[in-house]
Amino acid sequence: MTTIDDPNALDTDGRESHDYRLSDRYLADEGRVFMTGSQALSRLPIEQLRADRANGLHTAAFASGYPGSPLGGIDGDFARAAKAEPELPFVVSPGVNEELAATAVMGTQLVGDQPDAHYDGVLGLWYGKAQGLDRSCDALRHGVFGGASRHGGAIVLVGDDPGAKSSVVPSSSDLALLDLHLPCFYPADVQDVVDLGRHAVAMSRATGLWTAMKIVAPVADGSGTVDVHTHRTDIVIPDMHIDGAPDFHVPDMKLLPPNNMEVEYDIRTTRTERAFRYIAANRLNRIVVDPGPDAWIGLAATGHTFSELRESLRRLGLVTDEQIADAGIRLYHIRLPLPFDIATTREFAQGLEELVVVEEKDPTLELFVKDALYDTRNGPHVVGKRDEQGEPLMPNHGPLYADTITPALRRRLERRLGDRLAPPPPPQRERTLIPLSVERAPYFCSGCPHNWGTKVPEGDVLIGGGVGCHTMAITMPEEKVGNMVGVTQMGGEGAQWTGMAPFVEREHFIQNIGDGTFFHSGQLAVQAAVAAGTNITYKLLYNGTVAMTGGQDAVGDLDVPTIASVLILSLIHI
Repeated sequence: MTTIDDPNALDTDGRESHDYRLSDRYLADEGRVFMTGSQALSRLPIEQLRADRANGLHTAAFASGYPGSPLGGIDGDFARAAKAEPELPFVVSPGVNEELAATAVMGTQLVGDQPDAHYDGVLGLWYGKAQGLDRSCDALRHGVFGGASRHGGAIVLVGDDPGAKSSVVPSSSDLALLDLHLPCFYPADVQDVVDLGRHAVAMSRATGLWTAMKIVAPVADGSGTVDVHTHRTDIVIPDMHIDGAPDFHVPDMKLLPPNNMEVEYDIRTTRTERAFRYIAANRLNRIVVDPGPDAWIGLAATGHTFSELRESLRRLGLVTDEQIADAGIRLYHIRLPLPFDIATTREFAQGLEELVVVEEKDPTLELFVKDALYDTRNGPHVVGKRDEQGEPLMPNHGPLYADTITPALRRRLERRLGDRLAPPPPPQRERTLIPLSVERAPYFCSGCPHNWGTKVPEGDVLIGGGVGCHTMAITMPEEKVGNMVGVTQMGGEGAQWTGMAPFVEREHFIQNIGDGTFFHSGQLAVQAAVAAGTNITYKLLYNGTVAMTGGQDAVGDLDVPTIASVLILSLIHI
């Protein structure tokens, strides 16, 4: 326990302070606490269960998923939150892989209507990185079709890594979430995680939809002082009555014709209409700066990109809301980009000459804005990834930070504002790195069995990589680790050789696979290689931990003799 030196001292607001405990990030009922974005997500089920009890509901919570950057340690944060408040029924059950975890969360929504249920409902939370979302789409779609229960709710926590800082490929999950009919909340910072999390639960319960929260690395790993209170978030439940529809959704997993088509109709009409009503009643998307009729340009951004947009304006000399308004700039903070809020967008665009959409990767938001304004009179020119001449404007690759937003924003503003903008910074002097006598590429930890497990026989040996620490072999000398032909997705290790083998002279392939990946999904890849009759050697690199996401024990792990027995059984029919 960490406490302050003087428990009777006053804090910076003049209020009497109290003993501060690290567990306050999960348990404090009011005041200010310090936490990371991941810890803020872990606080959500505790805060929701407390609010439910205050409202006379006897509910529980359940979390399952598979860790991955930027949500690599969230399973540990969930476990610590559950341990901090043992009187609240919060079950944390890490999944063997993401799709099985999604199915487990689906099961939580079926509890409330069971005659032997212990609780009025169960709040279900799924967590995983963007690649985990991709592989879980079928499982999640089943859950979305079945729907969320009235006193439960289902939340999908997606860790996006647009800069591929800890991923094989960069990611942006917007279009996948759109296709899955998942309303998507996109927090800008840690405070937003706390506030929007409660809305995600409330919307799921009120509409019967599963909802999602998109979390990027600066938010998940970021930290800050957050105002907390069980009843801080002002939630408004509008009139949800729709003629011909029940007053609230009852989960239905009987997904066979014709019922499955009726379920789809319910999603696209009743449940989606209720989502739009919730968005409008709670004003989730906000025009945060408005010069009124003097506005000539509008800047729209969502989630953490909005924070980067504000930093970009600061660098241009527009620091305060007053300075931004005085420049004729209207600012639109979209905290829930999906489903798209047409009404507030049209309100934002009223009277503007041009509208700039600032978003990462694909022009998803930009296309929605253009569609919303297409049939309006005197609508503004809308630009985003390209300007009105078709020239590139905002980058469509990599992360979108203030460094990359500022030059494009300057181009749009200087024509009208001229010398009012801060001058560009002087070009940085070319920096010469101090020469090093030794250059060292990333390598395995001392004592890790991967140091010797990745060695190969002499000769031109083809090696397959995969997700895990052993991926670093790509940067290591070929004479030690062989000719690495690339990295597969998690669980695809070795399947690439099935497609290569008939068309190359070499007759043998060695595939590295981590023990965590083997338990997650790699065992099926071994079975696929056996079924295809390929000449392949699997090197199962056993180090007893999921090292790249926080050092957790692999879910469903087996000792080496048991793994050997499993593999023998998979080969026994040959």
